[in-house]
Amino acid sequence: MAYSINPAAFGEMFAVPGRVVDDYIKLASPVQLKAMLWIFRHASEPVEPERIAPCIGYSAADVADALVALCEWNVLISDGKKAVAPSEPEKSPEKAQSAKAPLPEIQPVRPSYEQIIRRCKESPQINDMFNDIQQILGKTIGYDGQSVLIMMHDQYGLPFEVIYMLADYCVSIGKSNFAYMAKVGRDWGEREIDTLEKADEQIKILRSCNSVWQQFAQMAGIQNPRPTSSQSAYLRTWTVDMKFSPEMIFMAYEEMMDHSSRISFAYMNKVLNNWYGKGIKTPEQVEQEKREYRESKAKNTKPQEGTASFDMDEFKRRADKLPVYKKGE
Repeated sequence: MAYSINPAAFGEMFAVPGRVVDDYIKLASPVQLKAMLWIFRHASEPVEPERIAPCIGYSAADVADALVALCEWNVLISDGKKAVAPSEPEKSPEKAQSAKAPLPEIQPVRPSYEQIIRRCKESPQINDMFNDIQQILGKTIGYDGQSVLIMMHDQYGLPFEVIYMLADYCVSIGKSNFAYMAKVGRDWGEREIDTLEKADEQIKILRSCNSVWQQFAQMAGIQNPRPTSSQSAYLRTWTVDMKFSPEMIFMAYEEMMDHSSRISFAYMNKVLNNWYGKGIKTPEQVEQEKREYRESKAKNTKPQEGTASFDMDEFKRRADKLPVYKKGE
């Protein structure tokens, strides 16, 4: 059957940049595509997750994650500046290991019936996984979800039982969309989380990072209920590898805000790496370093005793040579 565009559909139109389709149609998740369409359709309205979420059928947290991705693709800009992909947090010396090649991002491409059926025949556990994940998520999964699950197992090397734990964790934090599950799955694959014990330890770390975020966000007045995936990566390094407390992370946030008009986790990462290298672990040590810096600076700029900032004798000598004017001259 052949298809063509219905001319009546052009009654009311809005512009979408061609490169959105050319460059990102395969990469974009459903929530990212819907958010992009809504944004371009309402170009004159504020781009806010709370405003967009009910219109496209996703949570505000999911939309917030989608907006971060759109900034990384330079489809959106933030604070009037061109967005660039966030740099990865530096690894601590204690955790430095040989870098593993990053895994490719799962692209939720809708497979054919034949592909799904053939894979299920090759491994009956695949079909069992679909049924089990549907029960965990409490909803029927479509072809996009099935594709993500298969690729998490085949390409990322995650055992079925680990995928179950991953799905259960995502449900527990209210982020059960497959775009988010794909990101977590890729991270677990890169970290070789391939046993139940490793998965359990990983979930404990993620929950700890979420708890730290809640404390830090409350101190900083940040409204986002959960960190983005890039922010989570920073939090993991700061709390797990460097062992910094939420109070120390907040102090790095204050240092950053003294030099930047917007939140920059990359800047905070530089501050915390500097403290980590100096062995500074507590707020008291931070304040002590600041005092020592101020005292050292004041000492270097204070004139030495017995010296004047100008030559008084030379001043008097020149004053004596100045002409004296009398009235009427």
